[in-house]
Amino acid sequence: MKEYCSQVQLTVNVLGSVMVPPSRPSPKTILYLSNLDDHLIVRRRFDTLLVYNNGSDNFYASQNPVKVIRDALSQVLSHYYPLAGRIRRAEDGRKLEVECTGEGALFVEASTHNTLSLLGELEELKPSFEQLLFQFPLTAEIEEVPPLIFQVTRFDCGGLVVGVSFNHCLCDGRGAAQFLKGLAEIARGETKLSVEPVWQREFLKPQQTHLVRFQHDELLESGFIVNPNCSIQQQLPAEKAEDLALTSFFFSSDALQRIKQPIAEDLKENCTTFEVLAALAWRARIMALGIPLNNAVRFIFGVDMRRAFDPTLPEGYYGNGQYMACARSATAEEVVNGSLSHAVKMIKNAKLSANEEYVRSSIAFLEKKRSCMQEITDVHMFVEDTYLTDWRWLGFNQVDFGWGEPLISCPGNFLKVLVCPIALQLPPKGKSGVMVVFCVPRSALKALDTELHSLI
Repeated sequence: MKEYCSQVQLTVNVLGSVMVPPSRPSPKTILYLSNLDDHLIVRRRFDTLLVYNNGSDNFYASQNPVKVIRDALSQVLSHYYPLAGRIRRAEDGRKLEVECTGEGALFVEASTHNTLSLLGELEELKPSFEQLLFQFPLTAEIEEVPPLIFQVTRFDCGGLVVGVSFNHCLCDGRGAAQFLKGLAEIARGETKLSVEPVWQREFLKPQQTHLVRFQHDELLESGFIVNPNCSIQQQLPAEKAEDLALTSFFFSSDALQRIKQPIAEDLKENCTTFEVLAALAWRARIMALGIPLNNAVRFIFGVDMRRAFDPTLPEGYYGNGQYMACARSATAEEVVNGSLSHAVKMIKNAKLSANEEYVRSSIAFLEKKRSCMQEITDVHMFVEDTYLTDWRWLGFNQVDFGWGEPLISCPGNFLKVLVCPIALQLPPKGKSGVMVVFCVPRSALKALDTELHSLI
């Protein structure tokens, strides 16, 4: 286990910033956001950090990576022009929509006299590393912040870090990675994108609200229904963030196989790495935080629905195509004292329940509730709810601007992301396995370490 502490400081100097508009004029239009694009859990930003080595001895002599990325950004925005627009509220004051203004993305150039060795393997996201992402004040309204923000930071050793911040209303993780891979293709000199972007959010437009066929407790009880007129941000207040800490665990491929085999034999069916690590993380978090065993608990995670619809969402769709699957138990004791196989089975069943009928019902449910939303004054996650996000196969590790794929790709600004207290991510190049990152109260770090090792 490695705790994310702050013993070593990174010092970044911002050299300048500029708005980068699309290279061609974009349509001046208003675009619809689906209800999966526009509810509380996605009214926030998510960030990624991509770390690159210098590639070769003459890396900077042959090309300026900042200029390469900035020029390619202008070109790719002509394809992804909604990302160059601005979020605004519709006439009802509740629904969000995108105004395609062509204003562009914010691009920040920075440098540091540090070397990449200071970052290690980014198993420790120290507070000073936040300088690798351009920070808007937490109090800024969603309409005040450009949907897309880049920061390219050059290191003295010749390496660089590309920090990108996306407005989650416009794209999910897979859509963001699709955009970045398209940007990288143009940076490498390609004249055509291998995947053309598709907006088509109307595909997920609610049908009749009477098509609500399920209760959708996962939306109501988690605080995901909220009055859009309030300025609550899906981020932790500073005083709460100070009480949280990050800790990472590395599971080698061999260790994962040893854990999975007896579970598969017990269930008499195959189980995925995700399902096993999710079950481990769920149980360990409950135990480490001391959640009373008679309390109801839930495990919430994203399921990609792109191929679950009939017809499927088109290739190139970069909107929010995930839905929150929810495994629930009447008591924490069932998860803690039951077999690990039982927890895996609950997660399997939750994945199966996230089908087109259920998601269509939730879209109609959100539409029906929009007019009677209740303002929530504290959007901190319920301690009984465990959230997990899986970054491994989104594609961020494949973004090659011309000097190779990133050494490391990982979520950024992790401490302030409310809805992702646990993340699965690929380890740095050269390692085979999975990194599991927890965000927990600092007081629970030791207990979490003990519980995970006892489970393993």
